[in-house]
Amino acid sequence: MSNTTLMSRDYADSGLTIQYALLDHFKKFPDKTQRPDYVFWGGLQVKTGDALAVPPRGVVRAEFLSHNSDVPQGFDLSIDGCIELAEGERVQTLRTWNDPSYEGVVEYPYQSEDGRLWVWNVYKRSAGGQVVEEKWTGNAGFWVEKLSDQQCIYHCSHGMADPPDFTSLVFKITINPEPGQPEE
Repeated sequence: MSNTTLMSRDYADSGLTIQYALLDHFKKFPDKTQRPDYVFWGGLQVKTGDALAVPPRGVVRAEFLSHNSDVPQGFDLSIDGCIELAEGERVQTLRTWNDPSYEGVVEYPYQSEDGRLWVWNVYKRSAGGQVVEEKWTGNAGFWVEKLSDQQCIYHCSHGMADPPDFTSLVFKITINPEPGQPEE
């Protein structure tokens, strides 16, 4: 079976969750240099994490565009380097929740050692009477609408959605290079 045949499989009607579809995909492509970072789901290229090419320094702007679920959702930004918060604290991973009591847009300066900014969606669920924050489980994933090299819109499904619902959270990430920095 050729790679083209393997790639043509659409998992939407497979009976698998997105996570099990990705595991099946990894088994079919054991060499990660040859493996696409997505699976097809209803004709969409769905993944659980995305790496944006970024200049060494800049500002990341994140904007919640819409949500249609009662499940609390958000996203993580992770970088080999740091994201600088308003108070001057520096973190490698920043979790931001879609909460109407906060601004729908955040902007933070960052420094990247490897030229990548990782993005994935997160959500909360109740488990045994406690609220648990999760990522990469069940039907969690997203498809990416690439507007430019510096701007993407993420159409997310949380892990408990059955079937996946890529309208449950939509957010946009924009990378603004520091003046004088080359754009990636």
